[in-house]
Amino acid sequence: MVSTIAIAKYAGVSQTTVSRVLNKPDQVKKETYDKVMAAIAEYGYSAEAKEKMNKPKAVNTIRVLAAANDSVLFNGAMPPIVDDAAKQGLFVNIHLDAPVSKEALFDELVSEGTAGVIISAMVVEDRLVEKMNRSFIPYVLLNTDHPNSSYSVCMNNAEAAYSAVSHLIETGHQEIAWVGGPLTSQTNKDGLLGAIHALQANKRKIRKKRLVITDTDKASLYEAFEKLQNLKKKPTAIVASTDKIAIQLMEFFQTAGRKVPEDISIIGLGNSEFGVHPAIGMTSVGVTDTNEELGQEAVSILLNAINRKNSEPQHVKKEVSLFERNTTLPLFVEQQF
Repeated sequence: MVSTIAIAKYAGVSQTTVSRVLNKPDQVKKETYDKVMAAIAEYGYSAEAKEKMNKPKAVNTIRVLAAANDSVLFNGAMPPIVDDAAKQGLFVNIHLDAPVSKEALFDELVSEGTAGVIISAMVVEDRLVEKMNRSFIPYVLLNTDHPNSSYSVCMNNAEAAYSAVSHLIETGHQEIAWVGGPLTSQTNKDGLLGAIHALQANKRKIRKKRLVITDTDKASLYEAFEKLQNLKKKPTAIVASTDKIAIQLMEFFQTAGRKVPEDISIIGLGNSEFGVHPAIGMTSVGVTDTNEELGQEAVSILLNAINRKNSEPQHVKKEVSLFERNTTLPLFVEQQF
């Protein structure tokens, strides 16, 4: 739910006019009434909720929206967020992504009173960003991005994918595939573009069948795996848009009797904790900053926005490095004379 202030701003009228429409509609012109009611309908405001919404709310809480398996947040980024918020008298509540729409979750957070929001490692859809921008509640995207957001701290996904593909080309691989999530995510878009630019820079053909865009559930990834396996020229290496996707593909290949990296090299993006684990040893491209530094930068930007110390958009793209481990090998083809 939103306040009559937001309704008034959207409808282009005063807050008094919105109040008059709700309480004394007979004193308002029909065109004004229609305009305000249209805004109310879009925002989901109801006259019955007006009394509750107009009550003062405590806005001393920063809310963090995250997935339950967010390795960056729960392995270092959270303590600096809590500590820096506490220095300004703010509490921090964590809300895990549940099987409800993110828009509904955001509405709930707004109704509870929120000073600011950090959204970590979650796909942020256009509709949610639009709703958040209209709420005027400051928010920072951590490890994710959206072109219409004001603040974000994330890996430079285009540079990461470019680095991964270039490394494979430099070590002799010619048949390289990309497997990434839906392009509704800006990070996935950036990664795909980075991969394409690396192929172009190294004068490699762009083969559409090797650029696989898919949902990231297990069944969809298996379909992607089968598509690549059915190609006449099978890839000798794959770059996955996340370490999680890369690990799932490794499982498929191993089940099919193909060894990683002897038969196929795989690189993930993100350098996540589960990819780094010695049992997996995923070759990956990730940021050089620690998780603590990422959390501190995100909360610093958010606190400045809450205190109105920065009004200009701020998108921090973190530098990346390749971390070569156990899932890639050079592929040198013998030259024929």
